[in-house]
Amino acid sequence: MRARSILESSRSAVEGLLHVLRWDWHMRFLCFVGAAVMLLSALLRVSRTDVLLLLLAVSLVVLAEVVNRAIEVVVDLVSPGYDPLAKAAKDVGGAGVLVATIFGTVVALGIFVNADALKVLQGLPTRPEPHILHIGLVGIVTVVAAVILGKFWGGHGSLTRGGLVSAHSALAFFAFVSICFLTPDIIVRALGLVLALLVAQSRVDAGIHTLREVIIGVVVALLVGGGLYGFLAMRAGG
Repeated sequence: MRARSILESSRSAVEGLLHVLRWDWHMRFLCFVGAAVMLLSALLRVSRTDVLLLLLAVSLVVLAEVVNRAIEVVVDLVSPGYDPLAKAAKDVGGAGVLVATIFGTVVALGIFVNADALKVLQGLPTRPEPHILHIGLVGIVTVVAAVILGKFWGGHGSLTRGGLVSAHSALAFFAFVSICFLTPDIIVRALGLVLALLVAQSRVDAGIHTLREVIIGVVVALLVGGGLYGFLAMRAGG
């Protein structure tokens, strides 16, 4: 057997991730929770170190769920019927997810439930505004999570092609909303809008998405970007 290239290995890894997302509702729920955690970290002006800890905690839970799914697939292949050892293997995999989830919950609570975070919620900020890269990361994670959930809820297409929500359109228009937030220059904003429209139009012209799916992607981006940047602007003005 010849050695596979990095590209082939990466493609296989993506296919494995898509398998978990398609057949395991826990993973789709984790996408939603992860996006919510990152969104909350921006709203509460969490420090960069705490953001990295949150990313580590979320990644650990996702990793545990991926490994657990791999164990379940192998066990079902080797032992289609009931077997005490097969049950034990699945239980151990589930225990790994439980431990990772408890760790992630403790980390999140330790970061969010503290005096500084409560003061931010009360309108008494004790931390500087979050960095623009933090805000952008939160927005992208939220948009991608919404796109993934929408695609699998729609029941057709794949993560990278087709589906109920156009991921390219959503990300393009989120970039446009970010540009509007970053600069008051009307020319730059207009160029951002034109580029976003071109991306959306290309998905329709290529037959990858219908106009309805592109519009849904645009709406997702506007809701996420407008809500995130609008809330932060309101907090800064207050």
